[in-house]
Amino acid sequence: MRKFISHVQVPTNNLEDSIHWYVKCLGGSLVANFGEFAIIDIGEGPNINLWKTTDRTTSTFTIDGKPFPTVGIEVENIDRIINMVIESGTDYEGDGIPVVDQEGRKFFRFFDPTGNMIVVHEEQN
Repeated sequence: MRKFISHVQVPTNNLEDSIHWYVKCLGGSLVANFGEFAIIDIGEGPNINLWKTTDRTTSTFTIDGKPFPTVGIEVENIDRIINMVIESGTDYEGDGIPVVDQEGRKFFRFFDPTGNMIVVHEEQN
């Protein structure tokens, strides 16, 4: 039996705005909009399913009070994503410059319009 992650699910308080944001900022494409939820394809890996809710909830969790993302996306051009996030007006960590680890990987953590934290990373060339 083949096993893999087919999708991740995140809540949204405005489905149409979130669809637009995920397509524009993350370069995703809308697969389907069922009114209560939408499927966004971001390329390789699982789809992101956006679920409309009126609950005050996000997919973000905390460790010692610090927010952590449940969604991580490898990207080819992290600077483009950073610029799109900043232009969108959503919150992000730091000053808009990616964090670089010891191996040269770049990381940037930000929030979608509902407050779901996402991390993008670019591998060292």
